[in-house]
Amino acid sequence: MDLNLAMWGLFWGGVSAVSLPLGAALGLWLNPSRKVVSGLMAFGGGALLFALTIELFGHALHRVSDHRGHIEDAGLIAVTMLGALVGGLLFEALNQLLSRMGAHARHRSLLKKHLVNEKRSRAERLIRILSANQVLRVLKETEIVRLARLVAPRRFEPGDVIFREGEPAEAVYFIVSGRVRVDAREGGNKGPVAVLGAGDLLGEMALVSNSPRTATAAAQTGVDVLLLPRAAFDGLLSVSSELRSAVAELVSNRSADLVNRHIVDEQVAAEWAVRRRARLRAIAFHTSDEEIEQEAIRHGGGHGGGSALAIWLGIALDGIPESLVIGMLVAAAAAAGTPMSIAFIIGVFLANLPEAMSSGVTMRTGGMSVVRIMVMWSSLFVLTAVGGFIGTIVFPAHPTGVLEYMVFGLEGLAAGAMLTMIAETMLPEAFEQGGGTIAGLSTLVGFIAALSVKLLH
Repeated sequence: MDLNLAMWGLFWGGVSAVSLPLGAALGLWLNPSRKVVSGLMAFGGGALLFALTIELFGHALHRVSDHRGHIEDAGLIAVTMLGALVGGLLFEALNQLLSRMGAHARHRSLLKKHLVNEKRSRAERLIRILSANQVLRVLKETEIVRLARLVAPRRFEPGDVIFREGEPAEAVYFIVSGRVRVDAREGGNKGPVAVLGAGDLLGEMALVSNSPRTATAAAQTGVDVLLLPRAAFDGLLSVSSELRSAVAELVSNRSADLVNRHIVDEQVAAEWAVRRRARLRAIAFHTSDEEIEQEAIRHGGGHGGGSALAIWLGIALDGIPESLVIGMLVAAAAAAGTPMSIAFIIGVFLANLPEAMSSGVTMRTGGMSVVRIMVMWSSLFVLTAVGGFIGTIVFPAHPTGVLEYMVFGLEGLAAGAMLTMIAETMLPEAFEQGGGTIAGLSTLVGFIAALSVKLLH
């Protein structure tokens, strides 16, 4: 191991990552506008795209080409390409896993994506439930999207009473999981009417007929529901003439009992669900600033360490490929007797600065303390510097034989993960913060700026 070379990896890794705590501090202090953050982040993304293209993939092509530019060892390029594919898939898998743990709270764009996916998933669940209800099956796709926005998740533990006989009807419940026992008094004797489960609708009759509850419903097991308040249901009635007609028909014919209302033509219900799902795919789901802020509060680290750890791991996942690539470039520059790629270091520095600014503000909105935010970003600065140190050791200056194939594969792995990170987090965040025009032009300017640095260096 060349300790002097490894220390250069530590140094350049630290230089590229010092913008992490600096950016977080600037974000918390200045609270910059979204357009400023968007422009800076897209600029850094463009610079990184140039640096990766020229310094890594272009460098790999140069190492296996003769003086005429002919590829002498296509196997090394194939290994690099395969490594890049694996790196991208690995990053995406880990990013999805950490996002489910709460790491999506590190970026506004990821918060928005999570909310959109959650709404779409909720709409899919509602379609399954609505397909078995002849009244609500008249809802159109846009009205189902509206319904998905109006319902709220609720949890009942075994034995919890959901509503009691005689109470006013204030909500309808879409059962997502678990079992609910419905009991009613007939002739003074209490007896079971039905046991409802996942995919059933609970409490709609009293709501549509505007009458007190005629039965008591209690959770037999742990029950997850989507709750639709009366006011929201009335709002649906006001915009859907088909729903008003179906409700009026149901109220005028009260002969069917609770059990018979849940006996439906399964084929008709299934066909309806398939049609609605197909049309639902063409509908865009929107989120408001208020919803994004509420999601940030819910997962922003202010209510427990689990989300904070996931956020930290998510940010580390964004930075690890960068630090490994820096280590590789240090080793490669030493082997070729050329200076370190300043264009790449500048690109990483400029990309880290707005990323930390944006994430710092988002995490503060989520309730995370200033001290915790600064400790988190400072620790990532140290981690990135150490990653540059390790990368210099992992990528030897003069690999040969099987080791050379391993090095090319690892280079591709790191580069693929990094390119996926840019496409998955940086550019969508820039677009979310400032819109397409600012993000697009700033990315182009960043690319050209990195090219200029390369030409001058």
